[in-house]
Amino acid sequence: MEEILYRVPSLSLSRFKTVSKEWNTLLNDKTFIKKHLALVRPQFLLWTNSKVYSVDVSLNDNPNIELRELPLDIPYVIDHRTTNFLPCNDLLFCASWWSNKAVVWNPSLRQTRLIKSGEEHFRFGGIGYDSGRPGKGYHIFGHSHSRLSVNGNTSKFIKRFYITKFESNAWKCIDDVSLGENSIGGDSLDNNNVSLNGNLYWTTNSYDTDEYLIQSFDFSKEIFKIFCVLPRKKDSSDIPVLSVFRGDRLSVLHKFKGTNNMEIWVTKNKINESVKAVVWMMFMTVSIPIYKDSKPSYFINDIYEKRLVMCCSDENGKACVYIVKDQARKKIQLGFHVSEFSHCFYDPSLIPIPSETSGQKISNS
Repeated sequence: MEEILYRVPSLSLSRFKTVSKEWNTLLNDKTFIKKHLALVRPQFLLWTNSKVYSVDVSLNDNPNIELRELPLDIPYVIDHRTTNFLPCNDLLFCASWWSNKAVVWNPSLRQTRLIKSGEEHFRFGGIGYDSGRPGKGYHIFGHSHSRLSVNGNTSKFIKRFYITKFESNAWKCIDDVSLGENSIGGDSLDNNNVSLNGNLYWTTNSYDTDEYLIQSFDFSKEIFKIFCVLPRKKDSSDIPVLSVFRGDRLSVLHKFKGTNNMEIWVTKNKINESVKAVVWMMFMTVSIPIYKDSKPSYFINDIYEKRLVMCCSDENGKACVYIVKDQARKKIQLGFHVSEFSHCFYDPSLIPIPSETSGQKISNS
C-alpha cells in the first residue's frame, strides 16, 4: 500500500492526517516522507491578484497540466507584484520587498511561520541551513540599508547583512558593506537566488570585466564568496536566471538581448565543498517569446529525454507553460495575467515546518 501512497500528491495525502492516529503517524514518518519526496514531480506555484495556484506538469507523450487553486492563507504577504518565493529543502520562503516580515510556508500542509526583523528598511534575502549540523538547522538571511555620517558632514549608505537561526528571534549582524565599494548582493540577491545544499546562490556582475558572476553565502561558515563566472557576459545577455538541476547542481538560463533566443547551461558536476572549478555545459538552445523583460521560472527534466519546462508570461502578458523537447515546443496557456515575481517552481512535500521556539508560532490553517 505504501508503494501506492508514495505516488499520491502531497496535497491529497495531507488530508488523511486527520482520519486516524495511524494515518497521522504514517504521514509524519521521516522514512515515508523521504521516499515520497523522491518520487514527487516539480510543480509551479503562481500567484495572481487574488489567488494562488499549483501547476502540475505531466511529461508524457502528450504533455498536459493540472491547475489547482490553493488557499490564500499567507499572513503579511499580500501583494503578488512585490513578493518573491524561494524554495529551500521543499519549503517555500515568501518575502515582500522592504518589509521586516516574511513567511515560511508549506502549501501542502497549509503550515506557515512568520519571521520578523526589528531593523528598519530591511529586505529578506532568503533561507538556508547549516549543512554541517545533524538535521537541518534553518537560517534566515537578509540585509538593511542605513546612512552613515562621515566626518560630521558627509554620509554614505551602508548595507548590513544579518542572519537568524530558525529556533530563535535573535538576529546577528555578520557584515557591513559600503555600497559602491563592494558588489556583494546586487539587485539579484533578492529576486534571482536559489538555495542548494543549504547555501544561497545569486547572480551579480563585475563592474570591472562586465562578466556575470554567481555569488554565494555559506550558512555553516557565515561567509560570502564569489562562486564562479557565468558563461555569458552582460553585454550580450539579459539578467541570467538561476535554477537547481538534478537536486545537486545549478543551471542558468541566458536570454539574449533584443531577441527570443535563450541558452540553458548546467554545471557538469555536483555542487559541494570539494568542487574547486565549476565546469558549465550547454544543455539546450531555444527560442521562446516572453513578455518584455519578464523573468521566467523553469526546471529541467533529463531522466529519459532532455526537456525544458518553463513558466512565463508570453508576448501578450498571459501566463503559460512551455515544454521543449529537441526541436518540438508545446505551449499551454493558463488564461490569466501573471507578473514578473509571482511564480516559481518547487517540490511539494510533507516536510513539516520546524517546531516553534522563542515565541514564533506555526499556523495550521
